[in-house]
Amino acid sequence: MDPQSTFGHGGLNDLVEPDELVDRIGLDDDEIEWRKSFIGFDSEDERRLADLRPLLERNREMIADDFYENLLAHEQTTEVIERSPKGVDALKMTQQAYLLSLASGEYDEAYFKNRARIGKLHDLLEMPLKHYVGQYGVYYDLLFDEVNDQVQAQVVDAIESWADEQTAEKGGLGRFVDALGIGGDGGDGGLEDSFERTVRDAIDAGMTDVLALLKIINLDLQVATDTYVDSYAQRLEEQIERRNRLAAAVEADVQTPIDELQTTSEAVAKRTVQITELTDSQQSNLATAADEITDVSTAVEEIAATANEVREQSERTEARVERARDAADDATQALETIEAATDEVASAAGALERRVDEIDSIVSRIDSLAERTSMLATSAGVEARRAGGGSGAMAVIAEEVSSFARQSRRDLEAIETSLEGIREETERTLETTEETVDAVDHGTTQVRDTVTQLEDIHVSAGRTADGMDDVAAATDQQATNVERAADTVTEAANAAEGIAEAAGSVAAATEEQTASVGEISMAVDRLVEAESTDHASISHRH
Repeated sequence: MDPQSTFGHGGLNDLVEPDELVDRIGLDDDEIEWRKSFIGFDSEDERRLADLRPLLERNREMIADDFYENLLAHEQTTEVIERSPKGVDALKMTQQAYLLSLASGEYDEAYFKNRARIGKLHDLLEMPLKHYVGQYGVYYDLLFDEVNDQVQAQVVDAIESWADEQTAEKGGLGRFVDALGIGGDGGDGGLEDSFERTVRDAIDAGMTDVLALLKIINLDLQVATDTYVDSYAQRLEEQIERRNRLAAAVEADVQTPIDELQTTSEAVAKRTVQITELTDSQQSNLATAADEITDVSTAVEEIAATANEVREQSERTEARVERARDAADDATQALETIEAATDEVASAAGALERRVDEIDSIVSRIDSLAERTSMLATSAGVEARRAGGGSGAMAVIAEEVSSFARQSRRDLEAIETSLEGIREETERTLETTEETVDAVDHGTTQVRDTVTQLEDIHVSAGRTADGMDDVAAATDQQATNVERAADTVTEAANAAEGIAEAAGSVAAATEEQTASVGEISMAVDRLVEAESTDHASISHRH
């Protein structure tokens, strides 16, 4: 397949308008001629490129294969190739066509329009400019290998032609050897001028061919770069247009918030001044509170010390109550013993009273007997007198009986007197015993009540001691808390001072912010104006 038949007929060509493209980049006849003149590309270069066409024809397939072999060896360039609607074989045919076009002999507007189209196609494939420019380095390597071989062949041909001429004109091979400066018959050992000129002319011709190839490739690269720059410029213009729209929208959207922000900033500045004043007042109050808390802390420490003393006194009281309770227990036991003894005395007194009553009953019977004895003695005396004293024995008996009766009565009276005394003493003993029992009972009750009260006091003293322990612990904790509160208040005072300073800074910053808002507003206006100016300038240049 002729590679020229595939050149410019790819799937992406419908997306490119070459005429519009060259108009945008300003590539007209005058521009083309200026660029040629600038790098010295002339008709001689065109002729030399035309002479290179057979070389390019012979090596086009090999160069295209090697070119794509290099591109496919790199992941980045492979990704670009995969985005092309053409396959690798078709791309190789296109590459062969491009290679032959370098030696087309026609380097007019149509030629460079085609170069612009090729550059745009690569841009559409999103090939980075570094890849596009870099691939020319691959070209240099591939083309110059072949051109170098041709140049060397041309030098060899020139030398052979010169040798043939020298041999024909001057006769013999010896003269040819002398011309090369390697003879031994008096030559100076240098190359003959004609031979040196022949070699230099051949090399110069080869280098001129290389230079012609470099020039046309440079012109191609300029146009391709223009298409990339044009694409960048288009995207830049689109970005500028979007930025213009955005700037206009920002101006419309921001103006009202800026006005509101400016008003709010002024209000904030006023409020910040008030906050500063309030913070100063708060700082003073906190300092006063810190002093008062310090006094409270001192008082709490004194309370804590007093609580410790009260706790120690409670412990001593509890010990005394414990000893008193033990003594009361001993007293209770003694009273119980006395109560038992009193009960026994009362019982004995009752028994004595009963025995006295029994004796009194016996005395009554004896008294009755004495009464009868006395009557018997009287009767005996009467009988004795009746007998006329005739029986002395009877009178004696009567006297004895009467004497016994009188003595018995006296004894009974004495007994009755003694019994009366015993009875009175017994009654007084019983009364005293009853009073003693009552007193002992009352004392026992009081002692028991005292013991109960002492127990209550002991429990209360224990609770008081425990309570004072709690009070002491709570007071210690309170002292700690007060100290912490004092520290906190001090920190708050310091913080208030810092807040006051910060509020002052905020006030200053707010004032600066208010000023900045005005500057922002002016900057937005300048931005809109600058964007419009830049857009007009870019449109004018392109």
